[in-house]
Amino acid sequence: MVIPALNSASTISHTLSSIFLNEFPADLFEVLVIDNGSSDDTVQIARKYPVKVHHCSRKGIGPPRNLGMKMAEGEIVCFTDSDCIVESDWLKEIHDFFVQNPDADGVGGPVFACSHDQNKIQRLTGELFVEDQSYPKEIKKVEFGSLNGMIFGSNCAYKKASLVHRGFYYELGGSNLELVWRLARMKRNLFFNPSIKACHIFPWNLRGVVRQQFRWGSQLTHMKLINGFNKESMKDIVLVSYFLARRLLFLTSLKDVEKKMLHFVQLASYSFGQIHGYSQ
Repeated sequence: MVIPALNSASTISHTLSSIFLNEFPADLFEVLVIDNGSSDDTVQIARKYPVKVHHCSRKGIGPPRNLGMKMAEGEIVCFTDSDCIVESDWLKEIHDFFVQNPDADGVGGPVFACSHDQNKIQRLTGELFVEDQSYPKEIKKVEFGSLNGMIFGSNCAYKKASLVHRGFYYELGGSNLELVWRLARMKRNLFFNPSIKACHIFPWNLRGVVRQQFRWGSQLTHMKLINGFNKESMKDIVLVSYFLARRLLFLTSLKDVEKKMLHFVQLASYSFGQIHGYSQ
């Protein structure tokens, strides 16, 4: 199991505790924490658990994931993030899926919001995130170019051989969306399984929400461009501007204005991230 980490002192203990509370034999899995240059106590906290800590000097999400993948000894490499909490049956569900589906190259599942120790921004952000996803209710094969049933980097597992032979994460960017679309385009068998669950600890303030949404929007545009989608950038910019202006106009007439305002901030940040993605 690979967990990239950067300044995650406030969350990584929750992640590691959830992993080692899994109902799965401890001698059948290893945990690799790949530190990406933390300046807080992330590494010291991680070493309180039976994990292997490695250091990756190259910045970004791609390099530490790739290093972890190369260092992993198992045939199946699981990924989660240092601000996530996995379900107690997470490893068992992943193991059983590959046993029952020997032709599968990868699998992932839904990401929900944590239900405890969250402030209002985290709680509402999590609710909005899940509402926007519309997760499939059944196992679904991932399709190239589709976001429905997408596999998240914070809740996924791949056969190591499939990644070694088909390419690792891109070092620049390194999003799981790019990897999934690339593998799907190569006709690899990737699946969304609603039984494989993880929870994400969302940003606790608006600044964190804006930065996260902006990054996700930029990554989506980048992935669309390198795969030949959505090249009419000016048309997209006009549509984004119109959509946001219209949403703001009717915002005050809606119920639960506080939640709608946060959703507007999310959408605006995500949309401007999409626009920014054209310059990448």
